[in-house]
Amino acid sequence: MFSCYGESSRKRKCVPLNNNVKKVCFHEKVDICATPSNSKEFTMANFPDHIFHIGEMIFISVNTFQKHTRVHIRVYATDDRGILHPTKSGVSLKPEVWSALHSKLSCFRPREDFESAFIIKKDVCVFNHSDKDNVSVSIQRIFQRKDSSFQFVPERVLLNGENLDQLHDSYELVLKCVKNKLLTYTLSEYVMAEVDRLPEIDSFYYNVDNPHGLHELFESLCKYLTKYVSNTITLFVKLDCVVCQDDIVLSEIHECMNVSKRDCLDVYFERALYNIDWQTLAVDFVSVNKNRPYIKFFRDDMFDLMEIVCVCENVFKKVEDMYVNDYALDLLPSLEFLD
Repeated sequence: MFSCYGESSRKRKCVPLNNNVKKVCFHEKVDICATPSNSKEFTMANFPDHIFHIGEMIFISVNTFQKHTRVHIRVYATDDRGILHPTKSGVSLKPEVWSALHSKLSCFRPREDFESAFIIKKDVCVFNHSDKDNVSVSIQRIFQRKDSSFQFVPERVLLNGENLDQLHDSYELVLKCVKNKLLTYTLSEYVMAEVDRLPEIDSFYYNVDNPHGLHELFESLCKYLTKYVSNTITLFVKLDCVVCQDDIVLSEIHECMNVSKRDCLDVYFERALYNIDWQTLAVDFVSVNKNRPYIKFFRDDMFDLMEIVCVCENVFKKVEDMYVNDYALDLLPSLEFLD
């Protein structure tokens, strides 16, 4: 059976990020501090599954830091050993900004509208530098001042036609990675912090003669994740409904979309996932499970197990079925596969 049944509570496998790391550069353009202190070295022939090559020395990476998950589009450089390091040429995007940027670039025709520019989510500006022979766009971070004007910040990356094609083709892989990190890192960090606040009493430790606690926690987590996805989808449906926006009172009873939950999920799931308040979700989840005697014992193992790709995917499958069908299916795999 799963090894956690027979051993005491163990530390998480990941190493905490060093928030006090100094900025040390082997080259003035290389930003070593952009790489987490616990990351492994990699080369062009061997890079991890959260990094995606989109041509030349440009990569998309899904990074985590201080409870947040971000998508980076960044130029890398190699040192004299061939080890890749991120440079300062790049942009760091929230998942929802990354998704909106991808959608906009997918329908963008750079050779039809020279010298154009457009703003994405008040966060980045895309400039078209293309001509009749070459495709070239730059993406630069901006921020909005109190007077509603925008100011550019140094974060910037230049992409050619090959980069744009590869960026489009890698979207599903990036999405899969982002979903994984939102559960196994962002939500995990918030849940760990809440569990650590619970008092240390003997009854909180797990009874190995009753090995069902991990499944119960998974079930509870799926229910709360479904609840937050559902509430956020409902919010976006209301925001997109012209009738509800014109009449605040009517919005309480108006059925905005005469479509199935399946269609609603297909349209809004990704957007809802990126806008969940993960800290509030964690507080609610721990609050309802705080009297379960095994929550402290399984605080590590629940999220360590999710780092196995098939388990994380099945969590989202279960959330999908709970939302669409209003009931739960037993989609979580048996822990016996870890024997």
